[in-house]
Amino acid sequence: MNIKLLFILLVLLSSLLVSACAPSTPANPADRFAGTWSGTMSFTDVASRNENVIMTIPTGCTVGDVCGDSYNVTINCTWEITLEAVNGDVFEYKFSKTLGGECPALTSGTLTLQSDGTIWREHKTPSFTARGVLTRK
Repeated sequence: MNIKLLFILLVLLSSLLVSACAPSTPANPADRFAGTWSGTMSFTDVASRNENVIMTIPTGCTVGDVCGDSYNVTINCTWEITLEAVNGDVFEYKFSKTLGGECPALTSGTLTLQSDGTIWREHKTPSFTARGVLTRK
C-alpha cells in the first residue's frame, strides 16, 4: 500500500475517532425542571397559612422568555413565569404577568432541585415568603 494513502487513511480515522469522542452539545439546563409540579406552600407572615400550588414548566425554556405558569389553587390565581436564570440546580423566575385572579405579579422566586427528585420552592414578595416542596405529577 502506498505510504501517502496509508497516512491519509490514518488522518481520516484519527479525526473520526476524535469527533466521536467529543462531548455532545449539552442539553438545555432548564429542561431538568420541565414538568408539572405540585405541593403545599407555607408562609412567613401567618404560621398557619398553607396554600396549594401547581407549577407547569415546558421544555426548551430560555432566559428572558416566558416559561410556563404557576397556579395557586387555594386563592385561584395564575401567573405567567419568566425564566431569569438557571444556576446549577437552581431555576430563578419571576411572575411576569397575572393570567387569572386578582393577585399582583412581578414577584420572584427560585426552584431548587433536590436529590430525591423533588423541588424546593421559595417565592419572595414584599410582604411574605412562601416555601415548600413540589413533587412532579
